[in-house]
Amino acid sequence: MKNSRGPKKAGSRRSPKSRFIVGTLEVNPAGFGFILPKRAGLPDVYVAEEDMGDAIHGDVVKAIVYKNRQKNKLYGKVKKVLSRNTSEITGLVKRGNGVPALVPLNRRYNFTLLLPDDADLDDGTVVVASIKKYPRFPFPGEGKAIKVLGNENDPEVRILALMEEYKISCDFPEDVLAEAEKVREMPPFYASLDEREDLRDEIAVTIDPSDAKDFDDALSVKKSGDGWTVMVHIADVAEYVRPGGSIDIEARDRSFSVYLVDRAVPMLPHQLSSDLCSLVEGKDRLCLTVKMTLDRRGDLLKYEITPSVIRVRKRLTYDEVQEALDDKKTLGEELDNTIALLAAVAKVLYEKRKKAGMIEFDFPEAKVELDDEGRAINVKVIERVFAYRIVEHLMILANSVIAEYLFKSDALAIYRVHEKPTREKLMELKDMLSSLGIELKRIGQSNKAINRLLKQVEGLPCKRLVQGLVLRSLPRARYDVRCLGHFGLALRYYLHFTSPIRRYPDLTVHRMVHALIAKDSEMLGQFDLQELSAVATYASAMEERVDEVEMTSVKIKIVEYMANRIGEVFEGVISWVTPRGLFVELANTVEGFVPLEDMDTYGKFYYDEDSLSLKGSGAKALHLGDVVKVKLMRVDKSSNQIYFHLLLYGE
Repeated sequence: MKNSRGPKKAGSRRSPKSRFIVGTLEVNPAGFGFILPKRAGLPDVYVAEEDMGDAIHGDVVKAIVYKNRQKNKLYGKVKKVLSRNTSEITGLVKRGNGVPALVPLNRRYNFTLLLPDDADLDDGTVVVASIKKYPRFPFPGEGKAIKVLGNENDPEVRILALMEEYKISCDFPEDVLAEAEKVREMPPFYASLDEREDLRDEIAVTIDPSDAKDFDDALSVKKSGDGWTVMVHIADVAEYVRPGGSIDIEARDRSFSVYLVDRAVPMLPHQLSSDLCSLVEGKDRLCLTVKMTLDRRGDLLKYEITPSVIRVRKRLTYDEVQEALDDKKTLGEELDNTIALLAAVAKVLYEKRKKAGMIEFDFPEAKVELDDEGRAINVKVIERVFAYRIVEHLMILANSVIAEYLFKSDALAIYRVHEKPTREKLMELKDMLSSLGIELKRIGQSNKAINRLLKQVEGLPCKRLVQGLVLRSLPRARYDVRCLGHFGLALRYYLHFTSPIRRYPDLTVHRMVHALIAKDSEMLGQFDLQELSAVATYASAMEERVDEVEMTSVKIKIVEYMANRIGEVFEGVISWVTPRGLFVELANTVEGFVPLEDMDTYGKFYYDEDSLSLKGSGAKALHLGDVVKVKLMRVDKSSNQIYFHLLLYGE
């Protein structure tokens, strides 16, 4: 029988009204969520709270997808949970009608768990509970307390809860500690000194924050003609942490040290991170040293990478170095001269990189000061003095030299890559800047185009806001086995080499460098592209997680500090506008929310998406970047949210 429909034409097939997808459910604290499809190229799918079934944040689900043609939007409904991401929840015990209930501290878990077996738990206790029955909207789930952390008013408990949620432990497994003790008991130089260059007579200094716990890097410098010879000494962790050992497996699993607001959680056990590998003043330590000779313009003339042994002459802080540079104090003639030379090199490198197109953001960094009991007593902005740039730019130099060395040696490596922004992201940025009154014909994909934009807002009240918008438009830096360059630093070759005590990718790079220096083909053959790619992917994901937990720990203490300032009035800048209200950022980086309904006393406001503003009757409008006064009304410690009341018309 003849087919009257004829042959199908390319692109003529209609999309079905519904289809299934598999992906990870990401829940917003407001209740709704999105499914992030596993299949690349598919858009995220919106899911209403009532359509999640018994799935919770982080679960891998199978969902049916519908398209609302009027709104041109995809909607999903979870049909099945394929795998659970969470089996334990950290939360606050609330006692209502007799049966205690657990309210998760992470608002992405927007449900409660009844705790029928834990009738003795007091209201306000923070516990870890295993999930016995998963919740299904609008009904609660069930759980059982497996660990009591303490009362919510204990200043340490919120941080302990955060560590439980992110599975961060200060403790190391027994086999790791046993191996670390064996390493520490070995002779200091069980590797022959004949295989290392003895640099113990060189003037080597460390420059770090005053509260630093471990020391990865030290610096030496000498004049060389009209330029300099700089030595960057990096702790030779690879000499002590051998591939496949207990320490190595644990370090790979952790990937990074974690620096919380009140404590540091090291990647390596303390025997190594704070002692054997740490470049402690006056102690002989094994290093990989990168010797670099530069001319007066900062161009690299030659370099050498050598295993070495050094002895740090002096441990310095950023504040001490800056005071010496400002002639406010002396460190002694020898150290003063060393600091002056290092500063001269860093200044030349900085100017050279700026000309090359390095993108430089000037974000204020908040530091929360704690008392002896761990309570927040102040929030201040850290002043970024030039002493920071000395270390920063010499580390960048060493990282780029090692990257080029590995790349041109045709060796496998894990690179630090930062790709240029997409045209779509730059178009979105252009539209947002237009709402601030910054009109641009286009924003190019080059470093210099981004720098021109940043220079345009220098000195304006909206500077910090624009820098934040620009940063959002850039992709996140990550690890990759491909050498893709670093857009932000304007470098063709770049990786992480200078922090092997606290970053696993750096330790991996050290092993590759050792193999090349030794010309050990057997050692080089042990590196597998697929395995390195897995390390790079895992480290990139872990870095995002670590960044999130570190920032959350700071936020917890900021909220704790602001809880004591309720009723006070502050000046700030509107940092973001949403249909629900607006965010205001204070000079000390504290950000709070002004709900839309809280502004009803000034008349009705509505959200204007095109101008990213709230508009009221007459000429009233509130835009991104506007300077406003706010009154602190309340804080919500469970959501780490700060709430302001907007003061208009001289109120």
